[in-house]
Amino acid sequence: MRKFSVFLLLANIFVVFYLHGRPDDNLPAQIALIHSEKIELLPAKVACLKWENLIGPVVQHVRVEISKWESGQDHITEISRGEVTVHWVHIPPLRNARETAKQIEQLKKSGISYLHIQENADSPWHNAISLAILPDDSDVAALVEELKGKGVERIMDSEQVLEQFEFDIRNPTEQITESVRQLAQQFPETKLEVTECSRL
Repeated sequence: MRKFSVFLLLANIFVVFYLHGRPDDNLPAQIALIHSEKIELLPAKVACLKWENLIGPVVQHVRVEISKWESGQDHITEISRGEVTVHWVHIPPLRNARETAKQIEQLKKSGISYLHIQENADSPWHNAISLAILPDDSDVAALVEELKGKGVERIMDSEQVLEQFEFDIRNPTEQITESVRQLAQQFPETKLEVTECSRL
């Protein structure tokens, strides 16, 4: 019985090696199906929207707006560009929601661009009203004077070290392009350009 078991084991091993070692009859047919002349290499670069100079509270607002899009988030890559020192011209948080709403209404009537920042109460920007983020203090005095001339009070200019970001939007559809352009118009201190970027 033992000899018979050894014989069966050896027979099984022989069959496995025989079947494994046989040339694949379908291999020439499979090779024939590959048409090398029809293979197209994808380009390394693709059309891209590059949105630069997004800083501090602006970035958070942009993230919230992008999260509301029905599609297109997978086209966007957010890249940190390190810290930068800027001058933030803003109206600090007012005493209550009513005063904040009144201030925003005044800004709208005067045609002044602003960003009302509502985050959590632990954020230093919670309920502040951002008026501008400037790279240096050369334009701050003139801007503050202009805003005061339009009746805006309690303006603060504070030097801030903030992280700067860039958004790369690969192969944007017309809808995504329009959405990004509308967002970028709210932040004149940022820079949006059409360029090329890596496909992946």
